[in-house]
Amino acid sequence: MPNNAAASRREDPRWERTRRALVEGGRRVHARKGVEAATVLEIVRESGVSQPSFYNHFGSKDELVEAIATDLFERDVAYKVRVFGQVADPAEAIAVNVRHTLAVARRDPAVAWVIIRSGALRDLGRARGPDDLVKMLTAGARTGRFRIADARVAASMIRGAAYPLLQDILQGQAPDDVERQFAELVLRMLGLPAREAAAVAARASAPTGEPRPPPARPVAVKRGRS
Repeated sequence: MPNNAAASRREDPRWERTRRALVEGGRRVHARKGVEAATVLEIVRESGVSQPSFYNHFGSKDELVEAIATDLFERDVAYKVRVFGQVADPAEAIAVNVRHTLAVARRDPAVAWVIIRSGALRDLGRARGPDDLVKMLTAGARTGRFRIADARVAASMIRGAAYPLLQDILQGQAPDDVERQFAELVLRMLGLPAREAAAVAARASAPTGEPRPPPARPVAVKRGRS
């Protein structure tokens, strides 16, 4: 039977504000300290909530890390699906998408560090349902734009290459145009001629308008449930 009390709490705006504060506070602490070194006490202090409130929302620090990754994953997928639906050329859509993936390291380094240090996003991507990147690659292959034998293998290679590049950006070791270079290499892997891959990667617009989380409002520390 559904837990009516739990469902009622989730419909309370205060519950959502507290959860959002914990996600944002956890994101900042994990970025500073690393996933392993961060403590629940540091997270609740950063978030401005009580320690009991933390456990009303998350059973452990690992659950919070997964929530941070889920938040990014869901916004990222929504953005990329929208791009693929709006951009006529599948190659340009993929170029925008892969540039967007790397751009998170410059746009929100705190979240990028959580991804790198926890590996949570990779696990989340494997655990979810239909893979949108695979669907995009399959659609491009069906039109003849991409020449690939297996969309799932291609998707795994794209994701696998993105993680070390994210880390290079965060550590200041990547060239300024790494997003463009990555997009060009991905398109060449998908079968585009070198000259055309370079042109498409160069004109693919920088990620804009992607879904952003609402700002966390300060939450007063108080006793009792949140």
